[in-house]
Amino acid sequence: MTTLEAVGYEAADAQRLRLVANCRQLGKIAGQIGNDGAEGVVTALLERMDSDAFHVMVVGDFNRGKSTFVNALLGAHVLPVKATPATAVITEVKFGDPPVARLWRESAAVPETVQPEKLTALITVNSQQRDERNPFVRAEVVWPLELCRHNVVLIDSPGLNEHANRDEITLAHLRKADAVIFLQHAIAPMSISESRFLDAYLDAHDPFFVFTYFDAIEGAERDDVVAGARQRILGLRGEDRDENRCYFVDAKSALRARVADDTSGYEKSGVADLECALERYLVTDRHKVKLLAPARALRGLARELHRNVPYELALVDTEAADLGRRWEAAQQPLRDLEAQVRQISLDISNQTRMLQDRVEALLCGYLASVADEAPAIAMEVPLTTKIGINPLKVPEGAERVTQEIAAGTARAIEQKVADWVSNSLEPVIHQDMEKLAERMNAHLDAFEARLDELRISLTGVRDAGRAGERQEEQPLTRFLSGAAGLLLGGVAGGMVGSRFGAKEALRTLPITLAIAMAWMFTPFGIPVLIGSMLVHGFIKSKEAGSRLENKMREAVGREMATQIRLSAPKQAREAAQAFAATAMEPIARDVTGGLSSRTRELTRSVESAQEARRQGEAAVEERRIELNQLDVLLRQVADDLGDLIDELALL
Repeated sequence: MTTLEAVGYEAADAQRLRLVANCRQLGKIAGQIGNDGAEGVVTALLERMDSDAFHVMVVGDFNRGKSTFVNALLGAHVLPVKATPATAVITEVKFGDPPVARLWRESAAVPETVQPEKLTALITVNSQQRDERNPFVRAEVVWPLELCRHNVVLIDSPGLNEHANRDEITLAHLRKADAVIFLQHAIAPMSISESRFLDAYLDAHDPFFVFTYFDAIEGAERDDVVAGARQRILGLRGEDRDENRCYFVDAKSALRARVADDTSGYEKSGVADLECALERYLVTDRHKVKLLAPARALRGLARELHRNVPYELALVDTEAADLGRRWEAAQQPLRDLEAQVRQISLDISNQTRMLQDRVEALLCGYLASVADEAPAIAMEVPLTTKIGINPLKVPEGAERVTQEIAAGTARAIEQKVADWVSNSLEPVIHQDMEKLAERMNAHLDAFEARLDELRISLTGVRDAGRAGERQEEQPLTRFLSGAAGLLLGGVAGGMVGSRFGAKEALRTLPITLAIAMAWMFTPFGIPVLIGSMLVHGFIKSKEAGSRLENKMREAVGREMATQIRLSAPKQAREAAQAFAATAMEPIARDVTGGLSSRTRELTRSVESAQEARRQGEAAVEERRIELNQLDVLLRQVADDLGDLIDELALL
């Protein structure tokens, strides 16, 4: 890696470490003030930032050379490479020394540690038992690699369209990817399955399109191959959003060059250009997204703590008798605030149920309409398999044809439902979430106004903090980032859109829907549709050729329609429940927790002042000095975070 390449990663590292340092400083200040809620927020953000690397995921159909390509980026033979479909589990490559491999079983709390040279035997597809699920669900390779030194985690995924279980593994991890490298074969770019994957699962990403085996194409044909691939992508995406994101490479030559320290050979392979572009994307677009939200959350927390310092000072300076009387008078308003918290919590729960019911009704209705289309879809499925005329092979051929019809129908239905979710259901949910956010903001505004009045009655201090600071963020945003450790799903996910663009918001909401719709990856149990009764029934009727094929299509279409109608209510209910559980219930829990922590903090402030008074004037003076020092530190932290936010905004 050149010095120029390293500068970008190093600059990003410096900003991240600066944010971490401010976070630690705020945690220390919150501890000195005695604000347990703020300390908890800082702890959550630190845990997130400590583990929040740049995740670069390589996806693509099997036998596209993903592991070879990842090894080329890494500059070493780290991942297993085989001529047959190889990687069976998600494999993450991280920086560390000495090299080691860790493997996670499905329900294991801790990984198993193995030597890296044993990795190939443990995580590759068993060619003798291809349908058998690998006992491990994730592999982690720790290696002293220069690219990974810069907080980058490279993820090699199982090949798509080779086995349903391995497809699910890849799709489940796609949501946490900061960058996606979509690997394809240059000789046959953007196949039907690859086009479908791009359209269905990568719309919220800006993938790098990498075409391997470019060296196998004759020089005179390369321009046509490049133009054809780019045109195909343009046609699928509907706009030229992927300009300059296509790379045609020779991964094998790149790997050989990296191992041999052949800089010229590596640059000629085409992988070097991709690596530079990847760095620019990570240290600008993704770096901005990863740091800007926690930086804003921390600045809001610093300002909130700073705003509370005058209240703390006023309480310390209040005579014990006066403070006791004021606190006694505050008990009923405090109980009223606690009742308001319960009412807000109940309202959020009611709104969540209404939104869940809406999702269930819409999805169930659409699935019912799709059922009506299944027979027509089955009649149009293109076939590559023929039944044949050999009587001895008719049963075998008929079974293969039936399976192909069923699989093609299922894929078409999956695509229709995915398109409907993206184009029809998600806009409705976003709209409902915006209304819910407005409703919650009104509740939280009213709560904070009453809390301020109670503070004023206790301290006599008005307009604490710098003017206009509290108006910068909506109340819900402040509560989610301040009380909830920066939750970016559900309603908050919609708010991300106003800060980073609609596409970034799409990276949050569809996650819950994709999890809920996971049943579609193996819809309705295709094996049910190819049972021997169905096939043998056709054969006994002595039908042949196209007539037999059409009868099979009709039967598959009818069976698929029946399966959809029977399963639609259950699937819609489970999808809606999963949506509520993953997108809405955490919001309710964290907002309620944040409200409760505000009232507890007020109680803590009063009790702290009373304790200082009981200890005497020396303790009061010591506390006064400490609070004034913390006030200065909080101003400095808030200002530095403001500068960092401005720097990130310019990226």
